[in-house]
Amino acid sequence: MEFYFLGPLTIRSGATSVHLSGERSQKLFAALLLNSNQPVSVERLIDVVWDHQPPGTARQQVQNRLGRLRALLSDGQRITRTGNSYVLEVNEEQVDGLRFRRLCTEAEQAKSTSQLDRAATLLHAGLKLWRGSAIQGIESPALRGDVVRWEEARLKAIEAVVDVEFGRQRHSALTTNLCSWVQHYPYHEGLHCSLAEALHAGSRTAEAVHVLHQLKLRLTRELGINAGAGVHDLHRRLLGAGVVEVDESAQLKRQAAEAIHRALAETTQALKVLSNAIASY
Repeated sequence: MEFYFLGPLTIRSGATSVHLSGERSQKLFAALLLNSNQPVSVERLIDVVWDHQPPGTARQQVQNRLGRLRALLSDGQRITRTGNSYVLEVNEEQVDGLRFRRLCTEAEQAKSTSQLDRAATLLHAGLKLWRGSAIQGIESPALRGDVVRWEEARLKAIEAVVDVEFGRQRHSALTTNLCSWVQHYPYHEGLHCSLAEALHAGSRTAEAVHVLHQLKLRLTRELGINAGAGVHDLHRRLLGAGVVEVDESAQLKRQAAEAIHRALAETTQALKVLSNAIASY
């Protein structure tokens, strides 16, 4: 059996999806899964399920639901009790979040020894495990801290792969991914700057300038703040690069026009000479 929470909560047994019925059971299992192999107190589980307004029978209901969840698990997986807490014990390879964490750790080790190709491969593999936001579709104020923690790990991995790929001079190779990431993080200035750099490296400077312009407008209109100095500096630099490109293009056009004009003039003169020669003959 495999468990997925880097996106909508999903349970699979082979090729079959296992349906976990009931919003409260989903919240309960999500709390254990987000903290796989770590103890989660009964009080916390109660807060997750009932949003700080539990009934008098909350403890008993949690125990009953945990009993039903135990029945779903296969060999090598179990929910155990340690004191006043419960632990979902699973193998690392059975949970997408744990695989993601392992890949990021291995990538960091590879980067520290200058194995940039390996680091990039590991980070890309880890980021591909994400199918949306963590436990997407499950709303629980008590789980927001756990969700934020996993989202921060995802963002750290994104920033790491950008750093590695740019270090390998593979700016343009990240353009598609960066377009997706800035949609997920619409106010992240660093990612927008990285996208602009990637577009510029791919000779798409006008698009790069547009990305930064739209970011500045969004920050002002939606958050009431100005973009940081890094965004403004890059915007000015790309605008300057765009002017140079326009100037070079205009110069080439002028040179072409002058060459055509000279060719026409020479052809006209040759025709006059030929015409005079024919008349004299």
